[in-house]
Amino acid sequence: MTARLARPARPARPLISVVIPTYNRAALLREAVQSVLAQTYDGWELVVVDDGSTDGTSAYLDGIADARVRHIVREHSGNAALTRNVGARTARGSYIAFLDSDDLWRPEKLALQMEDLDAHPECGWSYTGVALVDEGGRELNAAAGRPWVAHRGWILERVIDRPALVATSSVLVQRQLFETVGGFDESLLRCHDLDLWIRLAEASPATVVARPLAQWRQHPGNQRMGGLDVLGYRVRVYDGLLARSPSRRVRRLCRRQRIRVSLDFVRGLSGAGRHAEARRALAMAFPYAGGHPGWWMALLQTWLRPLAGGRR
Repeated sequence: MTARLARPARPARPLISVVIPTYNRAALLREAVQSVLAQTYDGWELVVVDDGSTDGTSAYLDGIADARVRHIVREHSGNAALTRNVGARTARGSYIAFLDSDDLWRPEKLALQMEDLDAHPECGWSYTGVALVDEGGRELNAAAGRPWVAHRGWILERVIDRPALVATSSVLVQRQLFETVGGFDESLLRCHDLDLWIRLAEASPATVVARPLAQWRQHPGNQRMGGLDVLGYRVRVYDGLLARSPSRRVRRLCRRQRIRVSLDFVRGLSGAGRHAEARRALAMAFPYAGGHPGWWMALLQTWLRPLAGGRR
């Protein structure tokens, strides 16, 4: 009788720790959690960090029977970077994925990203395309915005000048890489996501799945117009990279993007009639204005146009 050879054991699938920060979004959180439970990739755990919700979020999370789901309740801080880091510090997986509590994943999201990372072992992190959806989950037409283009490899320059648009809910990163770059900067109350993508792009090439596997929900709670505080944090992100990068090209891109972003804010604030804020935004860009014609044109428009129509 011929002995049958034992089939080699299938290697265990890497564990992915999914981190969801939340605050008073119980109804939307249910759908976000459900999109994790529906993943075709089953090697995951879910860590929901509740930043002091008062809307029944904790009771909902207590009622989830799946042992892969756990949650942490904290006093309210309003600091999303801190909340995400709290979840990441308790992660048991070798990869960390981030999902905002008002966003959704398609069922194949984690499976396709892990397959793509396996095909590109030199890459320590991954992102995907994103579809815009409304509060009810219906896809929105984003044709009026900048077309999304997939960028793979060393994408630092593309992250700086923003053709590589990376959404938080699309990112999957090696836990070791996330810890090496220091996680989210908790001193940045806004723009901490952009800051992390820049630091990841400095440290490692990225791979990308060019399909809209994450759904970014547009609703009244996340459509506030940014003001000077947001611009201030954006400027801090660029200034940080300017201070540490040895690359002249990177520093030049940072200065150019700093001007572009400031002028975008100036136009938006002026269009909303917030002229005093627009002038302060313009002043923040002055150190890098140089011979940039757009800055000087904005200077004329910001000061002269409001005066022509009366002071506001």
